[in-house]
Amino acid sequence: MSPENDKTVLIALPAKDEEKKIGPVLDKIRQYFPGRDILIVDDGSTDGTARVAAQRGVLLVHHDRNYGYAKALQSAREFALSHGYQGLVLCDADGQHEPRDIGRIIEALVEKKADYVIASRVLGSAPHGDPFIHKYGRKLYSFLVSLWFFPVFRRSITDSSSGFKGWSRRAMRLFDEIFRTTNRLQDGRINDLEELFIVAKHRLQILEVPARFYKRKDDSSRIYADYGISGSRFNFKDFYYVAFSWPGLFIRTILRNVFR
Repeated sequence: MSPENDKTVLIALPAKDEEKKIGPVLDKIRQYFPGRDILIVDDGSTDGTARVAAQRGVLLVHHDRNYGYAKALQSAREFALSHGYQGLVLCDADGQHEPRDIGRIIEALVEKKADYVIASRVLGSAPHGDPFIHKYGRKLYSFLVSLWFFPVFRRSITDSSSGFKGWSRRAMRLFDEIFRTTNRLQDGRINDLEELFIVAKHRLQILEVPARFYKRKDDSSRIYADYGISGSRFNFKDFYYVAFSWPGLFIRTILRNVFR
């Protein structure tokens, strides 16, 4: 069965107050993958996000308030597991990810039997005009992560902070159990790093695929609003996070997972 019509993989989009952007994104996904199920995790939107999603006939999970990225991802995992899907792809609802590249993630999950797939803007293309600190901060972060995990993965991780990803059912079940029974995967700021520790510990198969990323036209993605740097314009909050908050958070996460 082709990636366009195979219904064993669920496409999920976490969204908060994306009324103006989510419609065109859903239309493109429907265009490229007409036979696939699409889930919107409405993370406490106060605008018409849920209405726009309902008009397009997609599946919907609604949060009573804004819980953030980590809980939105967990809701997508729970839905996929409880409804029998064999894979899950996460895509932004604000147009930052190229919907056509969902097919590359699905191919890696279904054809190549990967457990954890990262869509990399380094292997594909990143937005033009990103602030210097954003662009090279991502590069530094991915370099440090690759250095740490290379002995296990035997490969470089070019875009470890990418939110454009895919999980096999095996990976979803493992992450779901860890989310429910521990304090891991609860913080959206370090979710990507903790996932890599879990992937490494349990020897899950990891792959990266090239993908195209676009710059959000107005501001930062709202579902990530409380998680680190803001998006299109560099400001004092970004400086504080990069210079003071993130290094300590990174080191604490490494130590907590190493000695777990």
